[in-house]
Amino acid sequence: MSIEDDDLRRHLGASTSRRQLLKGLGLAGAGLVLGSSLLAACGDDEESDSGSTGTDAAGDTTAGSTGGTGGSSSDAGAQLAEILGIDPANAGAGMAWKMGSVLALTGPGSYYGKTMSNGIDLAVKHIKAAGGPDIEVITLDHKSGDAQAGIDAMRDLIAKGVPAKLASYVDDLGAMLPQTEQSKMFTLDGGGGTSIFGQGKPFFYGTRAITPNDALPGSLKYLKTAMPGKTKLGYIMWDLGEPVNTQIREDLLAKAEAEGFEFNGLYEVYPVGASDYSTLIPKIKANLPDILIAYGSGQDPGHFASQWYTSGGDLCPYLGFELTPDGVNAAKGAYDQYGFMFSADYFDENVGVNPLAKLFISEFQAEYGSMPDFYAANFYENTLAMWDVIRRVLAKKGDINSGEELDAAFQADLTAASVYGGDATTVGKYEVDPVTHTVVRRPMGIFQQKDGKVTPLAYFDINGDDYREA
Repeated sequence: MSIEDDDLRRHLGASTSRRQLLKGLGLAGAGLVLGSSLLAACGDDEESDSGSTGTDAAGDTTAGSTGGTGGSSSDAGAQLAEILGIDPANAGAGMAWKMGSVLALTGPGSYYGKTMSNGIDLAVKHIKAAGGPDIEVITLDHKSGDAQAGIDAMRDLIAKGVPAKLASYVDDLGAMLPQTEQSKMFTLDGGGGTSIFGQGKPFFYGTRAITPNDALPGSLKYLKTAMPGKTKLGYIMWDLGEPVNTQIREDLLAKAEAEGFEFNGLYEVYPVGASDYSTLIPKIKANLPDILIAYGSGQDPGHFASQWYTSGGDLCPYLGFELTPDGVNAAKGAYDQYGFMFSADYFDENVGVNPLAKLFISEFQAEYGSMPDFYAANFYENTLAMWDVIRRVLAKKGDINSGEELDAAFQADLTAASVYGGDATTVGKYEVDPVTHTVVRRPMGIFQQKDGKVTPLAYFDINGDDYREA
């Protein structure tokens, strides 16, 4: 199946970014947690106007609004203003505002940089049409995980006086966090969230659930019903070094115990970016659990699936946590033949039921000719969140070019409109914790990829709240 296939683009929205970045780093233990010199997210110096791309003197790619087919409806702005209840007095009409965007435009994660950019660009177009400011997006390339590129990108954004940015790869797995704090650049990361190591960082907020931890409780509620009597869990996890490995392990085991599951003693970590599981699979079979909890991203889950199902002997069902185009290709048909069960904050037409989501889906299809994936959804709503914060500052006669004032305005009400959740008449919301800066409410679900399509099995929120079967 080609990653350009419309059906795949419709359903697959998770990123290889963390896998590719961590693979490039080699993951030397505690360095991941400290994060001060790790991966960064951007790498060129040029601003890009809407609809343009270019290269700087070093040959790095720059991109601003990539545009689309221009097929979105002319009244989208009016619809958006009505859905969000915009007060024209504080909407920012006629004002110019700069926002950074630090994405994977080149390298193995370039698919994700493009889909994130599409979400941003559509939101910028809608905001202006709805009576909001003219947002100039300075989009820089972190090259799918280059530490120096990220550091250079932050320097460039700071030099240009950019007060806020959208980020991916947990502000490039930490390399940009010190500069984010020092420059007081208000930041939302809808690509990697905060993860474990990015929690509580000043001016930095994660707007997606932490994987796999946040998704496990709701998943286990489903497995308890779907697979009665299967109570012994084993785990295989990415090796993220210490103390992150221990933090993840303790949290997962505690959450599983709270749901009535037992630990069978199997807990193996494996290298990020692994393609050969010939030594790991025998260890699983030597202590076969009732259900295997398998965390990895990008191609890794696909490679594991293809080798697991052809390894012979006794097997057990397993649960993954991300579905990606690379993973589908690496699975060599195993996902479609045997089924791949995964749990994530995934977005499709079954999830996007609220008025804002329906407008977004319709407009995205008109603009780009395909269904949006969850990264496009995340960055669309995060761009709208930036506008919300701007309106809050304007209502207080403040300075929208001050990252400190934008951050204070967000902290005053840590909620934002969302294309996830809600219902046919009510817009969804996500909420961020004031201490950890990670989401405390985020609609998620457990799904299955099989026979070329994704089927929802159950929906829930963080900690398994609001659980319901699909």
